[in-house]
Amino acid sequence: MNQKKKGVFRRIIPFFKSLGIKMLVIFIMAIISAVSFIVTPIYIGRGIDLIADGIKNAYVTGTTFQINFQTMGSVFIILIGLIVISMISGYYDEYLMASVSEIVALNMRNALSEKLHKLPLRYYDSTEKGEILSRVTNDIEKVSESLRQGLSQLISAIIRVSCSVAMLLIISPKLSLISFGTIAAAVCSTVLISKRSRGYFHNNQTTLGKLNGNIEEAFTGQLVIKAFNHEKNALGDFREINNQYYEDSRKAEIVQYIVAPTVRVVNSLGYIIIAIMSAFSIIQGRMSLGTVQMFIQYTDKASEPIIQCTNIFNTFQAGIASAQRIFQILDEPEEVPDAANSKQISIPEGNVVFDHVRFGYSDDNILMKDININVNTGDRVAIVGQTGAGKTTLVNLLMRFYDIQGGKITIDGISTNEMSRADLRSIFGMVLQDTWLFGGSIRDNIAYSNLDASDEEVISAAKSARANHFIRTLPEGYDTILNEDGLNVSQGQKQLLTIARAILADPTILILDEATSSVDSRTEKEIQKAMDNLMEGRTSFIIAHKLSTIKDADMILVMENGTIIEQGNHDELIEKRGAYERLYQSQFA
Repeated sequence: MNQKKKGVFRRIIPFFKSLGIKMLVIFIMAIISAVSFIVTPIYIGRGIDLIADGIKNAYVTGTTFQINFQTMGSVFIILIGLIVISMISGYYDEYLMASVSEIVALNMRNALSEKLHKLPLRYYDSTEKGEILSRVTNDIEKVSESLRQGLSQLISAIIRVSCSVAMLLIISPKLSLISFGTIAAAVCSTVLISKRSRGYFHNNQTTLGKLNGNIEEAFTGQLVIKAFNHEKNALGDFREINNQYYEDSRKAEIVQYIVAPTVRVVNSLGYIIIAIMSAFSIIQGRMSLGTVQMFIQYTDKASEPIIQCTNIFNTFQAGIASAQRIFQILDEPEEVPDAANSKQISIPEGNVVFDHVRFGYSDDNILMKDININVNTGDRVAIVGQTGAGKTTLVNLLMRFYDIQGGKITIDGISTNEMSRADLRSIFGMVLQDTWLFGGSIRDNIAYSNLDASDEEVISAAKSARANHFIRTLPEGYDTILNEDGLNVSQGQKQLLTIARAILADPTILILDEATSSVDSRTEKEIQKAMDNLMEGRTSFIIAHKLSTIKDADMILVMENGTIIEQGNHDELIEKRGAYERLYQSQFA
């Protein structure tokens, strides 16, 4: 077992926390089941010897052979008792192991869910959703399946092999050498074949993650795929990944199931040799027929668990491959922890300062080198620039979705790095260009920003966002359940609901990222009036492409390649006849 696999096993152990008693009972049940299973051949052999001796005596004395039911009856009772004990203990062993495996899976899901909430936004920017979902669902289920099917069987197999080997040595050390040679050949075959399976199982789980990612992407983008007649291309991509998954699965399954026939062929050769030598022992009177039968059964019981261990080994291979993929997420660097003695702003006012801020998505690629902004309470700050200029990145830094590499950002004189993320983000209200609604009622979606809000406050927020009218026209009004992705309301209506959500939060600082991009001109004017009322007395950052909506802003920041190249109000920037003036003329020439 290499160091990497040892590390995986060592890391799984903490997920068995509080399961020590159950594992002890599982171990005891496995011992009872295995021992009763091992003792059975002794009484079968004794029964055969009793019958053989009875036949021999009848032949010698010339009498009729009769079975001694008193003697044989005790043998049968003991055999039935052993079988019942083995069955009951085996049942409880499997039952408890299933419970343990599900608890371990539960603990792993909790750990993974907790980790995903601690990962920085950049991780989600660079990782497919389907890949994450595959690890949370398929990979954890594969680990659970490996434990459920493999662990108790492994304990039982070890006990059975150990006891069987001991009995073989007791019965006939000479014949045991042949059995051990057979077992050694079977083990070598198993190890050689199973080594090939490790890479196949890892490739299998990796390709499954890609397949889930492709499916998630195709279903999410179904409208775009159909609009551009790319059904064939999407289907072709799916078939390519699906065929690769089939090949990886087929290779893993072939290697997994070729082991049992190989081991059985090796065992059969051993049985032939043992049978021939046993026959000579019986003829020479060194062994009885029952003893030979007992020896062959123990040979079978010593070699059969090897086949079982092979299946267990392959199951563990799949489980290890899945566990490694889970631990890859658990090993991802988390967000920088909040300061131990974090500061709070008791009554936020909304003064924002960017002081020589330096930021890049990596240390080798610095996007913002020296950003300086001074925003007073109640100022409306518009951020404009070409696509990819860094507008959204700037507000993401403000809410600390990303951590800066230099300088500092302060709110009311307190550095955002000295505040907890929860306290910092409670100051903000945010309306994004990409709307997000969850499956639930319209009332619940609006109240998402303030779970303690009353129905009257929810309705008031909807009225301010000009959403109350269309909500009232729905069959269930505010109790209307939004289906997946909110497809039973229009894109513009979804935008109104997210604006109502931001209004209900009653934030100190507003961030509006193209908040009216998905509504018509008439609705946009109504929303703009609501926004003007909402922004009154609040510091606001407005990302806009329509320059007509930000002419009255107190400060306009013009960005290009992550840097602020101009700042001032509308009239000042027009007089400069620079980048802003060119943008403005391009829209209103």
